[in-house]
Amino acid sequence: MNATESNDAQILLLDNWIVRVRPPLAQGNNRVFLMLHGLTGDENSMTVFTRNLPRDAWIFSPRAPNPADESGFKWIISKNGMSASFAEFQQATFHLHEAFVGWMKTFHINAQAVDVIGFSQGAVISASYALLYPQEVNRTAFLSGFLPIDTPDFILSGQLKSKQVFVAHGSQDKTVPLAKAQQTVAWLEQWGAEVTYCEAAVGHRLSAQCFKSFADFFKNSE
Repeated sequence: MNATESNDAQILLLDNWIVRVRPPLAQGNNRVFLMLHGLTGDENSMTVFTRNLPRDAWIFSPRAPNPADESGFKWIISKNGMSASFAEFQQATFHLHEAFVGWMKTFHINAQAVDVIGFSQGAVISASYALLYPQEVNRTAFLSGFLPIDTPDFILSGQLKSKQVFVAHGSQDKTVPLAKAQQTVAWLEQWGAEVTYCEAAVGHRLSAQCFKSFADFFKNSE
């Protein structure tokens, strides 16, 4: 492992993945968060959300494995993620899960489940993670994201039964249209999830009110 200090976190090389790791800043119950950035982001992009998370948690923020065309990184090879099949995101999630299990062992973390938070393209991976490994996921946040049109072809009814999912989207989002988020909410509920939805008149980001709802969603969950 190679490390560079960054505030309370370290940027580490873990099994060929670049990961920003923030250990717990207070004693607690060993909660773990997995933070997944969007297109052109990197391991530091999700720090805007970490300040709203519990101080007694581990936070892992991996860099996506594929260089993006413009700058930064992306989770799948396709140039236009919104036209890609869910199969591509599914494959990316398999690789991420395999790596994440190894990171947990590296740090001797015995958490029963992980909270997964994704923004934009990372939101697709967060939803995919919950759909593929529901028994390993506590709560999920789906921020300014979308799901591929063929996703229902891969999902069984009741796959997310009783799972808590937070969805936030801007009604003025020009990157991911609001209709994509609304369709996702319908699918998540169809698959059994209990969805907390926050919509505001902003673009491809979270509003102040949705940030507050996001923090409240994770504050007291176990």
